[in-house]
Amino acid sequence: MMWVSWRRQRAQLITLLGMLVVGAGVIALLRSTMIDAITSSQLARCVTQALQDCTAPDGAAKAFQEAWTTRLNIGQAVILGLPALIGVFIGAPLFARELEQGTHVLAFTQSVRRTRWMVSKLVVALVPSLIVLIGLQYLVSWWLSAAGTLGPRKNGSFTALNFGIEHVSPVGYALFAFALGAFLGVVSRRTLAAMTAGLGAFVVARFALSGLVDRLVPAQRLEVSPATNVNVYHDGSLVLETGYLDAAGQLVSKEKAGALLQACKSTSEGTPNSQEGFLACLPQSGLSKWYASFIPKSQAWQLHLVDLAIFGGLALLLLAGTAWVLRRQS
Repeated sequence: MMWVSWRRQRAQLITLLGMLVVGAGVIALLRSTMIDAITSSQLARCVTQALQDCTAPDGAAKAFQEAWTTRLNIGQAVILGLPALIGVFIGAPLFARELEQGTHVLAFTQSVRRTRWMVSKLVVALVPSLIVLIGLQYLVSWWLSAAGTLGPRKNGSFTALNFGIEHVSPVGYALFAFALGAFLGVVSRRTLAAMTAGLGAFVVARFALSGLVDRLVPAQRLEVSPATNVNVYHDGSLVLETGYLDAAGQLVSKEKAGALLQACKSTSEGTPNSQEGFLACLPQSGLSKWYASFIPKSQAWQLHLVDLAIFGGLALLLLAGTAWVLRRQS
C-alpha cells in the first residue's frame, strides 16, 4: 500500500523535495550575503544589543533594516503560509481525487482494509510534508538568528510573524490544515471544492483561534505605584491588560481613569502641572496603583505547546471524521 500511495502522490512529494532543496539554497545564499552586509557596515556588535546601545556608524543600522527587513519578513511569511499550502495541495486532493475519479472502488475491492488504505495514504503524504516544513522552519530561524536584534526578532516573540513561525506552532497549523483538507475532500468528493473551502476555512480558523491561546496560559499580574517606571512593555512580554486600581484595590473604569489623569495634568490654578506634581496627584485623586496582566517572554514555549494542543486536537477530530466518512463510502 505504501508503494501505491507513493505512486499516486509522487508529483506532490517531488515538489515538496524541490521546495526544500531550493529553499535551503536560497536561504543559505541570503544569509551569507546578509552577514557580509553586517560585517561591512560595522554592525556585528549590534546583532546582540538593543539599537539604542549600538555603537555603529550613523545611519548604518537604519540602512541595513531598510535593505533587509522586507526580505526577512518574506521568509517568515513563507513559513506562515506553508501549512495552508500543505492543506490545499496535499491534504485536500488526498482522498477527493480518488473519490472524484472513482479509483477508490478498486482499492475497496482489494483485501486491504479501508482503515489501512487511509492510514498508508496519510502517512505517505503527511510525514514528508512535516519534514519539509520543519526543515524550512529551521532554515528561516537560522537566517533570522544571524540578524539578531537588527531583524524582526527585535519586536519580541509574541508578534504575529514571530510567534507563528517558532517552536511547534507551525507543526500544529500544518496538521490542522492537512486534516481539514482531507476531511473536506471526503465530504465534498470534489478536489477543487475541497481545496477552495479548505483554504478559506483554515484562514478563518487561524484568525478565530488566534486569541484563544493567550487565555489558556496563566498570566502574571503586576501592581505598582503609578509613579513606578516598569519595563513590562519593553522586555518582550505579552501584555494582556492594564489599568488603574483605587485605594480599595477595585478596578477604576477607563473613562474615569482618563478623566482623573487629565485632571492631574493641571494644577488647581489651571497651569500645567510638573512631573512631580502630576505623580503626587494620582494617588490623591483615587488612582492608587497601576496594574498589568502579562505573560513573560520566558513562558512563550507554554503558549506554543497550547497552540499545538489546540490545532493538533482539532486535526485528530477531523481525521477521525475522515475515517468515519470513508468507511461509509461505496
